[in-house]
This record gives sequence, C-alpha cells and structure tokens, in this order.
Amino acid sequence: MGLAGLVTALGLLDSPATAYLAPVLWAGAIPLLYFSRWIEPLSRKSLAETFFLVLVGGGAVFLGWEVLPSIFFQSPPLLYRALHPFLVALLFVQVGWVILPWLFRLEQLGRTEEGSLRLVSEFLVQQQQASSPDQVLSIAYKTLQQFPAVGTVLLRFRIPPDTMHLMASLPAGVMKEALIALLDQRKGERSLVEVVDSLRQLHPRLPERGALLVHRSLPLLRGPLAYAILDGAVLSKERDGFSGEEIQILSMLLEQTALFLESLERRAYNEQVRTAQKEQDFLRETREALLPPPPPILKSVDFHVYFEPYDPGIGGDYYQIYEHTDRAKVDFWLSDCAGHGIAAAYQMAQARACLNTLWMENLPPDKLIFRLNDALKRLFHKNNFITATLLHFDLERKEYILFRAGSPDIFLWDPLTGKAEILRPSGIVLGNASSQIISRIIVPERGRLVPGSLFLFFSDGITEAKNEQGEMFGTERLFNLFSIYYKLPLEDIADRILETLRAFTGGGSLGDDGTLVLVRYTG
Repeated sequence: MGLAGLVTALGLLDSPATAYLAPVLWAGAIPLLYFSRWIEPLSRKSLAETFFLVLVGGGAVFLGWEVLPSIFFQSPPLLYRALHPFLVALLFVQVGWVILPWLFRLEQLGRTEEGSLRLVSEFLVQQQQASSPDQVLSIAYKTLQQFPAVGTVLLRFRIPPDTMHLMASLPAGVMKEALIALLDQRKGERSLVEVVDSLRQLHPRLPERGALLVHRSLPLLRGPLAYAILDGAVLSKERDGFSGEEIQILSMLLEQTALFLESLERRAYNEQVRTAQKEQDFLRETREALLPPPPPILKSVDFHVYFEPYDPGIGGDYYQIYEHTDRAKVDFWLSDCAGHGIAAAYQMAQARACLNTLWMENLPPDKLIFRLNDALKRLFHKNNFITATLLHFDLERKEYILFRAGSPDIFLWDPLTGKAEILRPSGIVLGNASSQIISRIIVPERGRLVPGSLFLFFSDGITEAKNEQGEMFGTERLFNLFSIYYKLPLEDIADRILETLRAFTGGGSLGDDGTLVLVRYTG
C-alpha cells in the first residue's frame, strides 16, 4: 500500500521531478522492506494468517509497480524505466524476506513433527516397562524436557494419606514455591489439562510465560475409596507460549502419563488379588495338612481338646492323640510354634510331618523327642523353634511319662492325695539346639496311672490372654479353676474355663492361638 501511494505521488509531479524523486523514494522504502521480516515470527504461531498477509502484501506491490504507473504515466520517465529492473529485483527480495522464512518454518515444522513422533514412540515404549510411580514420572519428565519449546517442567503425584512423588527442573526457590502453591489451589476431583497464556495472571510471583497445567484424579482400587492426584505445570521457553501442534502433543503426553499411573494401580491391585488368592489356597492346604487324624477310641482313657486359632482357620498350635500299634501305649501331643499365622502354621506343618514319620517307628518317648529335635534343627531357620508337651501312657504298666519341651506347666489331679498339682519337669524348646545339649536339660516326669487321674495341659495363648487393662489371665487363675471343676465331665471343665476366660478378656480375641487338652485315666 505504501508503494502504491509513492507511485501516485510521483504521478502528480512533472517528469523532471519524477526523475529525481523516484530513486529517493524507493530508497526510503528499502528499510520498510527489511523490517517486514516481523512476519516470520508470526508464522510460528499461525501459518494461515501469515499466508493471508503475504498474499495481500504481494498484491499491493504488484498494484503499485505494474498497474498504477500505466494509469498515471502515458510515457514513464526514462529514469523510471531504467530503475524498473531494479524495482523488480526488490520485489523478489521482498518475496525472499517474507516467503523463504515461512518455507523454512514449514521445513522446521516437518522436522519437529518427525522428532515429536520419535519422542512419543520412545515415551510409550519406556512407560510400558515402568514398574513404579517414580519411573513413570521420570520418563514423562525427561520426554517433556526434550521438546525445544519446553522450558520448565514440574510434575507431582500424590497418594493419600502422605505419599508424594515430585519431579521438577527448577531448584528450590520462589518460583518453585509459587508453582506448588498454584497447583495446591487447583483442588477437587476434576480432570483437565488447561492452557494458560500467562502464568503471571494466575500468580504474581510467576513469570509471564505460557504454560500447560495438568490436574488428574486417579481412583485407588486398594484400600478405602480414595483418589491419587497427578498435577503439574509445563512452562514454555518463550513468552508467546506454545503452538497449537505443541499443545496437542504435550497434552497427549500428560494424559498418557496419567493413564500409565492408573495402569500401575490396576496392576498392583490385580497382583494383590492374585497374592491374596494364593495365600487363601496356601491357608486351605496348610489347614488341611494341620488337621489331626481322627482320634482313636480308647477304652480306659477319656480326653477332650479345645482349639482356637488366632487367624481364622489356621494356627501355630498342633495337637494329636496317637495310639501305638500294640494298643498298649498312647501319646497325647501338644506343640506351639513361635508366633502365629501363616509362618507359624508352615513350621508346624513341617513338625507334624516329622512327628508322624517318627511315630511309625515305634520309638520310646525320649528317642522320639530327640529324633524330632534333630529333624527340626535341620529344617528350621535360625531362631525358629517349637514348644511341646508329650504325655505318654503305658496302659499295661499303668504308668505315665511326661516331657515338657519349653511348654507351660501341666496340671494333675491325683486321686491318691486328693489334691491338684503343678508339674514342671525340666525342659527346653525343640529345633534350636542339638540333641546332645537338650538331652542334658530335658528330664521327664514319671508316675503311676490311677483311675481318676486328670491331666490338663495348654498352650500359652490361654494363660497370656489379656483384659482391657493389659493384665494376663495367668497360670494361677487357670489352676484354681482346674482345682474347682476337676470332678466335672471333661467338656464341662473346658466350658467353665472358657466362660471365665471370656469374661476376663471382655469377649475379645485371645491374642494368640489357644489350646486346652484334658486327659482322664478311667482304668
């Protein structure tokens, strides 16, 4: 338009003036042509607007140089005709200054799209191999940093109640604190990626740069209903922000990051379900393995067993009544593993297998104890052990032998004395020391079997049960109950003891596996 005005002004002058003024005016237009390069940065943001402006500018130049001179000049001045090739050259320079940078921009855009596709492909491959939130955030952070237009990146992933993963490309300072404060303001369960032209409008301490702000709420499948939060900010290097294509790619990367974090949660939940199923299968198999065989029918002996596991369906206590093949001997066994639950049940399953194998050899009670100790010492890890009580009846000789391997006291009602006694034969736990050592410590208790003799042995879950004040039930209370109710049928004795125990604990759990074994010799 400016060139058209110059040519019109020349047409109003006479030929001599035109001859001298034309070069001066065209020379003054050269800076205008040079500074028209401002259009090149514009092409970075909108190619359509750039094309329109170049088209309008080219039309105006053609109108000013070719159309208007023919209207105002019947015969253009000689100097004008001489300068016409030079003016045409200037036109091509103008085209070069405006069009070529635009073409370079198109080439650069093509290269950028190719590089972006490569980055996105690498991002997806790496994220599929990520196994933790830190890895997912680290991959997203490194990928975003490789984009030329990206300046600062801050990503944060929060898992309630107090777990947070943070990735940031800026050191601690005012800007980082301001960004975190801005993200903290964006609370709620909305999921969005927002384009911001200037962060300064949102927070006075932030720079005047464009940014993408992300906020995604991810449901947690494990535990109570809750949401994890992915939020962050991606700042541009330049004040004019990101182009449309860059916004699409960066938004897609942020969305994919949220999806991969959600996928991690689903995988963790599925793994938790599979692990729980395996544990249930193991519990079922272990429970079946720990079930004692059906008890024998004994003519001269009555017995009753009460067992309460700490974990429903499985426990670390094991009892068994074994009648020897000659039917003249009977063993009453009660053992307890250190701890409770799956680990204790697994150890007890090993002990049960060893015990039943040794019983098949018809060993004397002392050799049975020592051989079992050697087997458990080979099987158990360091510091694992069991406590055990073995009450052996020889029905032909009418004698009993009692072994106490680290277990609680044993109660005996002796009809000959008419009194209840506490038996404490010397002993030590099994599976933690060699038999050469324990053979010097374990000393059995021996005695006569008299009709009416009543034995009670138990695991420490009974006597160590606590009330609301933290006081234990204790051996003394149990012994007093035994001394009072010894005449009752065995099931009634157990019921009275358990009723008193429940009243003491307030009806709560014992806190450990609890077992009572009552044995009465009837003669």
